[in-house]
Parts: sequence; C-alpha cells; structure tokens
Amino acid sequence: MKTRIVSISLCVLLLCSSFALGGQNQCPEPPLAIPRGLYISANLGPAFWLGDVGKYSKPGLGFSFSLAYEWFSFLATEVTYNVGMNETDQRSPPAPGSFTTHGFYAGLRLNLPVQRFDLFARGGIGTQWSTPDILVRLDGFDKDAHLAWLGGLGFVWHTPRRHFWLGLESRAMGAVDFPGVMLEALLMVGCNL
Repeated sequence: MKTRIVSISLCVLLLCSSFALGGQNQCPEPPLAIPRGLYISANLGPAFWLGDVGKYSKPGLGFSFSLAYEWFSFLATEVTYNVGMNETDQRSPPAPGSFTTHGFYAGLRLNLPVQRFDLFARGGIGTQWSTPDILVRLDGFDKDAHLAWLGGLGFVWHTPRRHFWLGLESRAMGAVDFPGVMLEALLMVGCNL
C-alpha cells in the first residue's frame, strides 16, 4: 500500500513539476523566419479626394499593384501602379460621369519588424494623370501627366503560410499643379517570391 501511495505521489509530483517548469522537456520552437527579398502585392479599398477635386467628386474605389525588393528587414525599394475611380458630383453641363486617376510611383518603404508584424512608412515620386477631362471647372484637372508624390503608413502581418502576408495601409497621393489630394484606406495582400 505504501509503495502505491509513493508511486502515485511521485507521478503527481512529476506532472506538477513539468507544468510548473513550462514543459522544458519539449523541443524549443524554431526561430521566426520571415522571408525577405522580392515581393508583389495587390491593394484594394475606398478612395476619396480632398481639395477642389473633392468638392466635385464622390468617394470611389482605389486599387494598386506593387513590385518591391526588400534589401534588409527594415528597407525596401518599390514601384507602384495606382488607380482611383470616382464619380463626379457636379451640376450640368457636363453631365455627371466618372473619372479615373492613374499614378505610377517609385520609392522607398521603411519597416519596423516586430515578430510577425512589420510597421511601415512609405514614400515615392512619379507621375499622375486623370481621364477623361470631365471636371472642366477645375484648372489643372486634365489628362496631362503631372509630377506626383505618394506617402503611406500601415502594417503587415506575416501569416503562418511562410510567403504570404496581409496588411492595412492609409495612403495619400497628390501632384504638382493638380487641384486635389487622393486619400485611400487599403487592404493589402502580398506574396514573397
């Protein structure tokens, strides 16, 4: 009987000690390996205008595609093609319609990696144009290409699926001599190649 009680007590003691020690007998988890290098991303979300263009347009849809290379965990160079589609909100003539703003940018993205997350800030320069020239009351709103800028803040979550990530970004785009600034809130989906 005594041996039975001692055996049960030892088993309970072993179980309690393994829980108290946090399972040190188990293999340690491998270090978190976030792939870096070449990646592509697609972004989608609402887009609206501030400034004079905002007075004559309704909120619309923005989307973009990016190709980038992460040189280090904290620095990437990227090229981005962005499209914003909006409806006009102006009195006739001309009749209300829709217009599309295109932008092509090259720039840098600075990352702050924290576990599976990257907090980031991006900036770039490029060119921007809108078609058709439907907001005739605005000087500078035309199909001509303008020197443009892009800036954004956001975060990325590197999923357990090693090469895929998701994120959110707030972005602003504008151009020299263009009568407005477009703001976007984007859902990001990306893949490291």
